[in-house]
Amino acid sequence: MDERIRSFFKFDSMGRREFLGFSLLSMLFLAGCKVFGVSLPSVGSRRPLRRIAFGSCMQQSDPQPIWDVIGAADPDLFLFIGDNVYADTEDMAQMQRDYDMLGAKPEFQRFRAAVPVEAIADDHDYGINDGGIEYPKKQESKQIMLDFFGEPKDSQRRRRPGNYTSYIHGAPSQSVQVILMDLRWFRTALVSTETGYVPNPDPNACMLGEAQWAWLEQELRKPARVRVIVSTTQFSSPDHPWEKWANFPLEKARMLALLDRLHVRNAIFISGDMHFAELSAEKTPGGFTLYDLTSSGMNFYETGAHYPNRNRLAIHDTSPNFGMLEFAWEESRVIVSLQARNEKGETVIRKDIAL
Repeated sequence: MDERIRSFFKFDSMGRREFLGFSLLSMLFLAGCKVFGVSLPSVGSRRPLRRIAFGSCMQQSDPQPIWDVIGAADPDLFLFIGDNVYADTEDMAQMQRDYDMLGAKPEFQRFRAAVPVEAIADDHDYGINDGGIEYPKKQESKQIMLDFFGEPKDSQRRRRPGNYTSYIHGAPSQSVQVILMDLRWFRTALVSTETGYVPNPDPNACMLGEAQWAWLEQELRKPARVRVIVSTTQFSSPDHPWEKWANFPLEKARMLALLDRLHVRNAIFISGDMHFAELSAEKTPGGFTLYDLTSSGMNFYETGAHYPNRNRLAIHDTSPNFGMLEFAWEESRVIVSLQARNEKGETVIRKDIAL
């Protein structure tokens, strides 16, 4: 089903559709746009969101029981935020087989029939571990990913360099903007040492590229009550030796300055990559507390408490996990519950904040 039509339905646990009561005129408008080839922007569903689940790092060849656990939590949307498959290759036939392996998993099939999925790639589904601008098959790997997740053929996301996109869900009074950034396509080289990656002081080093920076500023100027910024690597954990925004300190400073300059005080970062769950927080130069909720991996995990993180509020590193954002809408504010849940669905990290 086309995602623009899908957003008018609720799906029960068996994948049956329940019409949400939008007008016949709206349905005919969408159908007409499809027939006559008019490209609609990706603006998400008009339904208010109660819960967004998210996760990263899924080994496609291994069992995936966590999908049924996430489904039982009844999210309105799932964000697949990187390493959705592990396909480190320049052989696009092999990459397609890796996605096909994920698509053949009955747990994933049940989940996908019930819950809308939006996705962005990180390094292993981009095609190269810790890779960036140098990867020669990025255009081909992007198209394979977008085909797998049902991106419309006329999508602007398919035509422009990079894989970034944004959606707005809900009516204006309960709107959630989901911004999926591409941290691979334009990213310049990491600085590597014997103990890991260190900050790159080069003023020309970049994470996003100028086109994506310009797009991001436009997106942040759009009205929304909550903004969920998807960063496939951690934004607010500066001390460990692996991939992170702190490896590009000028780019991170630019992001913090942009949020302050636009008076963005309703943003939450979510991230993955690290193979454990973690909640971090830091203040922008203007004094806004910015939270970064990390969830990874979904069917495996590693210990991470030994990694330093001066901004850490909580960590869970003893089981596979997924992230959850729950929204309590009030007239003057929205309460967002930032959660990490384990493979049994138990909440192992929780922080409630008011925006």
